[in-house]
Amino acid sequence: MENRNLSYTMFLNHFIANSIFTKKQTSIIYNKVLKSKPSKNMTSGAYYRQLGQCRTKTRKVVYTLLLLRLLGVVDTKTFSVLDQLNNQLNVMLNRPSDEIDATTLDNVISLINNVISKLVLI
Repeated sequence: MENRNLSYTMFLNHFIANSIFTKKQTSIIYNKVLKSKPSKNMTSGAYYRQLGQCRTKTRKVVYTLLLLRLLGVVDTKTFSVLDQLNNQLNVMLNRPSDEIDATTLDNVISLINNVISKLVLI
């Protein structure tokens, strides 16, 4: 299970580094989805400000994806390819820990980067 956590963490860190969300915001989003309580080391004012920023960014991301699709900047198959990629990641991350090694993780991240690069048409 330790390797699975390492695999998940590696993908999560890569996605966060390439997203518009900070690590803290990602944590807030994740905790909100799980309906858990806010972190005790953050004031309630800071938490709700960050939560509002997360909601705004998420809405803007969705509008941005739709806009890019309308402008023809992303391939028409983008969303189905991303959905397939997400399903494959879920399958891989649920494998026994001895089946995933560092080279495999690096290869998968490289593949994800290539797929995303090819989906963007500008």
